[in-house]
Amino acid sequence: MPIRVRAQRAQMFQSFDSLRGFREIIKQTERIIVPKRELSNDDLELLDRTVHQVQPGMVIKVIYYDKGQYVQFKGKVAKLDLESKKIQIVKKTLDLNDIVEMDIE
Repeated sequence: MPIRVRAQRAQMFQSFDSLRGFREIIKQTERIIVPKRELSNDDLELLDRTVHQVQPGMVIKVIYYDKGQYVQFKGKVAKLDLESKKIQIVKKTLDLNDIVEMDIE
């Protein structure tokens, strides 16, 4: 069977999304928006101590607030800038003020 004919046959069987964007809308409606929680002084102190132990190259797990929900993310620290209060984990840059939990793996 010629390559062109096989490519045309394969194209017939590709999935067809008749309701483009529908799945994303459903995901958004399933999401429950929660207010950002205020950390106690003890929690802030523990988080501050942990942040000051972090070095680039370490693997950490964080829970942070993003668009009305809490997200858990794990990865290797690429950069930490305490002046601008930013941390880069893999390719994701987070504001330290949005982090509520941090564990060094």
